[in-house]
Amino acid sequence: MNIYRGQGHVMSDRTCRFFLIAIALLFILALCQPASAAARDVKIAVPELRPMVFTDEQGNPAGMFVDILEDIAVKEGWNIIWVRGSLSESWDRLASGDIDLIMGVADTPERQKLYDFSHEPALSAWSQVYAPGGSGINTILDLDGKRVALLKGDVNGIEFRNYAKKFDINVTYIEMDSLDGVFSATAAGKADAVVTFSLAGEQSANKYGLSETTVMFNPSSLFFAVPEGKNQDLLTAIDRYLAEGKGNPSSAYSQTMQKWFGMKGESGVIPSYIWWGLGVIAGLAVLFVTMSFLLRREVKKKTAELSRQNAALQSEVARRTRVEKELVRKNEELYAAYEQLTATEEELRENYQELSRKEQALRQARKKLNLLNMLTGQEIQNGLFSLSGYIELAKEGGCDETARTYLAKGGEILRSVDNTLRFVKNYQDMGSNPPKWHDINYVVITALSHMDFSHISRIMDLDNLEIYADPMLEKVFVNILENVIRHGAGADRVTLQYRQNPDGITILIEDNGPGIPAADKEKIFERGYAEKTGSGLFLAREILSITGISLKETGEPGKGARFEIFVPEGDYRFPENGNDPT
Repeated sequence: MNIYRGQGHVMSDRTCRFFLIAIALLFILALCQPASAAARDVKIAVPELRPMVFTDEQGNPAGMFVDILEDIAVKEGWNIIWVRGSLSESWDRLASGDIDLIMGVADTPERQKLYDFSHEPALSAWSQVYAPGGSGINTILDLDGKRVALLKGDVNGIEFRNYAKKFDINVTYIEMDSLDGVFSATAAGKADAVVTFSLAGEQSANKYGLSETTVMFNPSSLFFAVPEGKNQDLLTAIDRYLAEGKGNPSSAYSQTMQKWFGMKGESGVIPSYIWWGLGVIAGLAVLFVTMSFLLRREVKKKTAELSRQNAALQSEVARRTRVEKELVRKNEELYAAYEQLTATEEELRENYQELSRKEQALRQARKKLNLLNMLTGQEIQNGLFSLSGYIELAKEGGCDETARTYLAKGGEILRSVDNTLRFVKNYQDMGSNPPKWHDINYVVITALSHMDFSHISRIMDLDNLEIYADPMLEKVFVNILENVIRHGAGADRVTLQYRQNPDGITILIEDNGPGIPAADKEKIFERGYAEKTGSGLFLAREILSITGISLKETGEPGKGARFEIFVPEGDYRFPENGNDPT
């Protein structure tokens, strides 16, 4: 029994040792397990595209995309290695495999051949043109002959080159490696404008004192990219994170959007119907500008061709005149000269007929141009009306304050476009019909019928004066009298009379309002002064100039405005004196 118990003790000790060894092995395996599943190193590019991605004052990566990736890294067990460099350097490193991921980029057909992109957009933006204040850049055509600064490797530069090529404008491109570089160069006068994404450019524009223009294009979504066929697990994790975050207002993604842009979740993605509306308006505007540009170029070409032919014809006439003189001196060659003159007459007749045909073709081209402008203008106005309705619906749909601000700015742009279209329509009609004689009394009464002049007394002493002017003369008096209502605060009397001069006659339109400051007397007739007075006075002066009539303001500030319309001799008359100009 003692031996049995002794053997039992021996067996028990061995069992304990075996059990301790097994525990030690399990502990060693547990220690080794994390090493075999160590955090994955992920190399990610850090270009300078504030506020999406940039390096802060402490030298650390920061920005909306950085916050998103750091949150994903915690969930997926990544060890992020940030690789700083310019945007163009980052693309080169991604292509060579020196980095694994680049963030906040747009996909293009060319890039899709080299890289794979995430499916879920992280943010929406558009290309925006920024310029110094007072640059006069309002359309893509205003950039013809200008210097435009671009960020190397940026999709905005690629799309802007294509955009400029479509309109056949000549632009000098200045490429730089950093966003600060392109904005500082423009602020210093080394470039006339800069093109970048709206989100990335807003802070830099404020920093360097630049303003956003009305030139915007290329609505885009921003994604993540990896080398083609590699790192698909990174894109899968990013797409899953974004899809889950957009649908959850309390998610880390929504909090990140709120932190950097003041919007939550899917507010960062503009609704599809707004994209469609903007696309339709942009398409119609591009069509309108393109067709107008092409037709104007064709008209210029035909005009130049007619001028060349006219010069050749004049040269031919001069040569024939010399021939005739030579024939007079050479009486013996009279018969031959007669035949030559007959041939010349036939040639001149053919040239005249050809000139008449081309003149008819030119009239037809202008008629088609006017029809195209009218139809295109109607389509654009219909589109503007529809888009205005969609914007109002979007405001009532419960969007946040930031979105309402953007929608309000969009509404202001639509109203500006509508006013421009109305001005273009009036300017297009100007000079399209031949001038005629106008009864000034009738013109003024008709003009007054279009406005509320009940609180202003009128003194008219124009006799039965008539002047020879464009059919749009009534628009001239409408614009001048509307100026009294809009800007003649306190005016309660308007006087219309005329004064005869040695070389013509002057029609005077005076009120007893505050008048016009001396510094503005000529500016009010400029197109660029339209923000204060509208385009009416500019258009009035243009209409009168067709028949050589001038318009100026000569009133005394503080005592009232006085507009003087000078009609030269031969372009006015008093019918009671025989319907002849006096």
